[in-house]
Amino acid sequence: MRAISKSSIAVAVALCCVLAPATAANAADDPIVTPQSECYGSGPDIAVSNVSTVYVPGDFRAYGDGGAVLTISAGQSSTVSADVSVSGTVTEDAVVASASETIGVSLGVSQTVSQDVSGSYTVPDGLTAQYIELGAAGRAFDWSSATYNSNCVLIDSESGSAVAPTDSPYFYKSW
Repeated sequence: MRAISKSSIAVAVALCCVLAPATAANAADDPIVTPQSECYGSGPDIAVSNVSTVYVPGDFRAYGDGGAVLTISAGQSSTVSADVSVSGTVTEDAVVASASETIGVSLGVSQTVSQDVSGSYTVPDGLTAQYIELGAAGRAFDWSSATYNSNCVLIDSESGSAVAPTDSPYFYKSW
């Protein structure tokens, strides 16, 4: 068995005490080993829940009373818009972008949809002020956000509900 000298122990202790703080400091700067790395983001963390498929109204409508034939022609376009309840620092764009990514469906704050084929409907007799509308399929959802500073302290939290359109056209009739 080999004997360890006192000078070898002294060198080992010195290296331990000198190098350990430098290694710890480097580890604190490394975002992979820093447990608070998620707090250094550039914006709020937005979560989406309670997603359902819905109809989103558009700005094109054709009106008529009983007996009228209402038509949406091929090539007709309509603008559909999201309805997002926001306040504070979170924007409609951020909520819709996060929902689109989470759900896996392309959603927009505002979309223009175009109808590929014509569609006609006859308003039933006895009804007045009826309409057909060109809108879009969309998603309704709840959202919540949390924004942290670099020390992982919560500085803002918000929540709300939203409806956002896809770019898929959809007919709606009022009767």
